[in-house]
Amino acid sequence: MSIRKKKVEFYKVVLKTLDDKKSDLKFDEVLSHKEVLGKEVYIKGKELELKIFANNDDYLVGILETSRNNNLPPKKSRKAKTLSKLGLNIDEGLAYGNVFLYDKKRNILMYEVNKFGCYLDHFISFIYLALKESKIFKKFKIKLEVVLATDEYNRIVNMNFHKSVEVQIANPDKMMDEFKHKNGALFNVCESGKQMNSSRVFAKFEVEAKKSKQGLTTKTVREVINDVTSILQRKSGINIQKVIVTGYENDIKKLQKIDLIADRYIKEISLDEPRENSNLLEKQRTEEIVKLHKDCLNDLDKIFT
Repeated sequence: MSIRKKKVEFYKVVLKTLDDKKSDLKFDEVLSHKEVLGKEVYIKGKELELKIFANNDDYLVGILETSRNNNLPPKKSRKAKTLSKLGLNIDEGLAYGNVFLYDKKRNILMYEVNKFGCYLDHFISFIYLALKESKIFKKFKIKLEVVLATDEYNRIVNMNFHKSVEVQIANPDKMMDEFKHKNGALFNVCESGKQMNSSRVFAKFEVEAKKSKQGLTTKTVREVINDVTSILQRKSGINIQKVIVTGYENDIKKLQKIDLIADRYIKEISLDEPRENSNLLEKQRTEEIVKLHKDCLNDLDKIFT
């Protein structure tokens, strides 16, 4: 047995209608919908299935089960120095789990990062695909906001004057496919880095004007923030190394500097893992994330009050 630390990321969940109004649906209702539970959905070489292990007035806990049965690695004999097939049947695969907890009162999603399982963007895709034939499919869209150590996200959005935005991105050539809007600011930064064959790009957008003048375009700043939030939910999120927004809030005279990466609210759970698993440690994962949720309540209340 060995103790492994698993990173848990925090996101604010906002459900909206397709015309960008607040939806009447609740995220826990979506997660527990009959079309979602127990349904297997195929996404990019893996089968996903959602299972719920706790659902009460305060929170919902579940595990997204990922099964991979294509391009599996071989096993190696250290004694014979040989490689061979795992010997799985055609209907068998390797299984991995991501535990999550949804706080119903605070609309917070706590999601375990497991690179062998499923990144958060595929979790959201799983929900959409599972509900594709349901009546509620066209009634909502899911927006996730990064939770920072203080409620910095809303502070950025509500700034009435944005003075500068700094970004640092690794492997810009590998980031090109992450942008749906090919004329966005982050895309242009990565495109320039790719053309220069650079392994890392740094860009700063800034106005010299003071607060009384016109700052950076608010719409573009928000687009950058939304793009960053979207990428952080994916495997390539590790390439976003720095995003710092500087500006003025309405009633604060001092220039404010907020770091979307360094200030993220991230915690860990500990799992006691055997050498070979016969299950996904569902009980242990559930207990650990419930305990973590309890330990974080004071922090979350401070952040969102």
